[in-house]
Amino acid sequence: MIKIFNPDKLTRQPFFQELIAYMTEHDDIILRQIKKDFPEVKHLDRQLETYIQAGYIERKDKRYYLSLPLLTDLSQVSLEEMIFVDTESPIYEELLALRFESETLNQTNVARIFETTNISRDELTLSNYFYKLRTAQPMSQEQDKLYHVLGDVNPEYALKYMTTFLLKYGRKDALMQKRPDIFVKSLEILGYIEKNADDKYELRMDFDQDRLTFRA
Repeated sequence: MIKIFNPDKLTRQPFFQELIAYMTEHDDIILRQIKKDFPEVKHLDRQLETYIQAGYIERKDKRYYLSLPLLTDLSQVSLEEMIFVDTESPIYEELLALRFESETLNQTNVARIFETTNISRDELTLSNYFYKLRTAQPMSQEQDKLYHVLGDVNPEYALKYMTTFLLKYGRKDALMQKRPDIFVKSLEILGYIEKNADDKYELRMDFDQDRLTFRA
């Protein structure tokens, strides 16, 4: 099976993903057979041509072949890069084991939040959450907990209030939040703050006050 990480608008199309799965399982594919097996797809010829122009499918002697740029080397892999990988290949497990650092910057107070994740971006971090919102990808079960609180929020708006609260730890070790606040609640769900025995929030991140950086 071919897995796509960080798909773009074209490779995120359901038909594209169904088609590459289909072509992985079939040989000697002709247009008539594709149309027969995907009768519900409108403008199929036009969509095929788009995939050919993008270099993902090759047409030769009236036959169709996959020409995806499958991952063979991990040395240049980045968190934002679109990746095609064969899940049956050894490099797939190596890719899943990689860790990446993400940086989320708030423009208002220039505070930065650093987090780590794997390539699937299903872990519960702010960076992954905003990435899933931006690319309209489904949330993982963990991320759904945050979505029930934050919803489809504007990232810059949310970051302004989250980092404003976090920066208060430059003056105090524990903070009280009397009124319900979705942004403070979100930080708690993320595990970045935690209530102590006095019902006050303590920071669970590394905070560099000079650089205004937080590390999860």
